[in-house]
Amino acid sequence: MAAPFLVLTDFTPAADQALQYAAALAAPLQAPLILLHIRRETLLDPDAFNGSIRHMSEGEVAAALQSRVASVASLPVTVESAVEGVETAVSEAVGRHSPSLVILGKPDTETTPDELVSSTSLKLLRATRTPLLVVPVGAAAAVPPHAITIAADNSPISLKTQSEGMRELLAYLKPRLTVAHVAEPENSDTCTVALDAVAASGLIAGVESRIHCHGVRHRRVPEGILQAAQETHADLLVLVARRRSFLGQLFNRSVTSQVVLHGRLPMLLLPALD
Repeated sequence: MAAPFLVLTDFTPAADQALQYAAALAAPLQAPLILLHIRRETLLDPDAFNGSIRHMSEGEVAAALQSRVASVASLPVTVESAVEGVETAVSEAVGRHSPSLVILGKPDTETTPDELVSSTSLKLLRATRTPLLVVPVGAAAAVPPHAITIAADNSPISLKTQSEGMRELLAYLKPRLTVAHVAEPENSDTCTVALDAVAASGLIAGVESRIHCHGVRHRRVPEGILQAAQETHADLLVLVARRRSFLGQLFNRSVTSQVVLHGRLPMLLLPALD
């Protein structure tokens, strides 16, 4: 049996969409789902800043979880509920279940200043070192994805062993793959070095013949990455999150967090060793 997907839910529309995405991705693999209830105030939720979150009773939580399980009845689902903070709860769940993927819904935060938005995704990546799939609310992308764009710079990529499941997923899905590289406007946008770095990482082992290159010139790397995803008609954007992206507290200043905050398509974050 395939390794499970760990899906976080707080019963918001973003979480519900992430659950449906997870089910559609897991179905061809027959991967089981672990549905972990997290209190809304611990996730990336704009309502946490204005005090409008209504606390649910145990009975309401149980009924809401049962409703979500019924919506993905074609797959085996295990339900858990956490009282700890999100990082502790997810870390413990990862330790128990060894999922190949953690899946998180992202609400619309475009009207919330970046400095007020906690980069939950990078905190979870730091805590679990497990590939993380962020599904923005309203994302209209094919699932399973047919076109995947991998953002890469010219640096070597060394992935954590936890990303092995993502290699297997790519080999199984056989999507159209594109390596995208962002260069300064005055520099060459050739992506040969970036492509070589992705190939050397082993991420695209077995599907090298289906991969393409796409260069973008842009002053701001996060905006350039999102532009590349749009130009390549990506259903899924893959980001390699290096340690410098999520160590420390200033998460919102990293390229990865900026892409996650403003991206409107599903984004897969892979933790790197460096």
